[in-house]
Amino acid sequence: MKASNKDKAFLGVYWMTIMGMAGVVIKLLITMSLSRLLLPKEFGQVATIQIVISFAEIFWMMGVGSAIVQKKQLTEKYIATGNTLNLLLGLIIYGTIFFFASFIAGIVGSDDILMLRILSIVFLIHSISGVSEALLQKKLRFKIISIINVTATLTNGIVAVILALNGFGAWSLVFAQLISVTIQSILSIIYEPIKFGLIIEKESAKELLNFGTGYALSKLFNNIAGQGDYFVVSQTLGSSALGFYNRAYQLLQVPTNLIATVMERVLFPLLALYQDEHEKIRYVVLNLTALMAILAFPITIVSLTMGDELVQLVLGPKWSETILPFKILIFSLFFRMAYKIGDALVRSLGAVYKRLWVQIVYAGLVIGGAYIGKDWGIIGVATTTTIAIIINYFVMTLLVGHLIELKMRALLGYLMPILIVSLVIGLLSYFISLLLGDVSIGFVRLAIMTALVGGLYLLAFKFVIIKVMPEDFKDFIGVVKAQTIGKITAKHKAVK
Repeated sequence: MKASNKDKAFLGVYWMTIMGMAGVVIKLLITMSLSRLLLPKEFGQVATIQIVISFAEIFWMMGVGSAIVQKKQLTEKYIATGNTLNLLLGLIIYGTIFFFASFIAGIVGSDDILMLRILSIVFLIHSISGVSEALLQKKLRFKIISIINVTATLTNGIVAVILALNGFGAWSLVFAQLISVTIQSILSIIYEPIKFGLIIEKESAKELLNFGTGYALSKLFNNIAGQGDYFVVSQTLGSSALGFYNRAYQLLQVPTNLIATVMERVLFPLLALYQDEHEKIRYVVLNLTALMAILAFPITIVSLTMGDELVQLVLGPKWSETILPFKILIFSLFFRMAYKIGDALVRSLGAVYKRLWVQIVYAGLVIGGAYIGKDWGIIGVATTTTIAIIINYFVMTLLVGHLIELKMRALLGYLMPILIVSLVIGLLSYFISLLLGDVSIGFVRLAIMTALVGGLYLLAFKFVIIKVMPEDFKDFIGVVKAQTIGKITAKHKAVK
């Protein structure tokens, strides 16, 4: 891997992490505010409509953006063709939803036809900037992407809270999303402008749609898996139950989006540059999976031992039914995060049709499991969804092993020391949590446990994990340290 690309990769992770942390803080503050201003039923109302939007989004861009990122050499005609396809698909998707809104809303068990029509305007707005966003990622301009994302998130939160305070109810979430998407699109076009023109070049369109069809189909089934449990809960348990379940799942998404999604966005365009060099890719996969484990397991332990306090702090007292589903879902955190590494790798290699079969299995597990689990309410659905996420990780890992000749024994060699240390720390944390029961303030209990678990992991990393891990991982950590120190030093000099 060239030094310049190493620098770009690190800087990408650096900026996406820094801005991701800012985004998480903003989202937590928004969630804390909105959870006290809106009812679970109102969250469930929008979550039901969002099922339709998320599915339609797949066909809106038809994998055009990912095809642009994955292709090694781009031409103006290729970009122009991608932009034209994007615009046409945006119009088609919006028109389809607008004219068949009543039928589509009925499928997901909603009667909010007007809300569906209004929210689907996002496709018209986003279709204008879709290719610009893909080019920003292709060029590894992660600092700009991060700034745009945080700006859009902040806009979404401010608008939603202001509207909720003024009695807009569920509509505050809808209008906030429309305005934030508009801001995101405008900024993307400003930072990565392209020539607008309705051009469809036959060979470019054929290549785009070939990759895009496989990508879209695999994303379709991934979305079926991602929204399938929501659909089952909405249809069988109602909007209020979906509101509670949705908040539990969104709490799981916070560390996933902060850490794993950052890695995925940086990895996809970077690995696409090295799609023929399997040895380098194996190095990245093994070391990043180990790093994911080191980051995920402490969060899992704190969430399991202090889940009650965490939910009460973030969501408030009326969300107690969210606590147990959240504790169940958090078991899947590492598997959900580590899966994203494999997913980025498979896409970067262009193996979208092999990825499709993995997503079909995943979707079947989520929906089938949810229909079984619904008899035990959202707790049962959370359990079956957790099992589905874990199985999905192992299936994707087997595919990755086949594509880059990665032996599972090598992966276990990286993960076993971290897993054993985590089990010991988890057991200690459980007994500590019992002693903390005498502390009356929930926030204090949470803060103490977070500090203790973090401290134990730092000690374990320094005196145990780093000593027994493979040499490649030690070298990898050395590179990360060197890059981090270099970045901090450069920043300090710039301030002076």
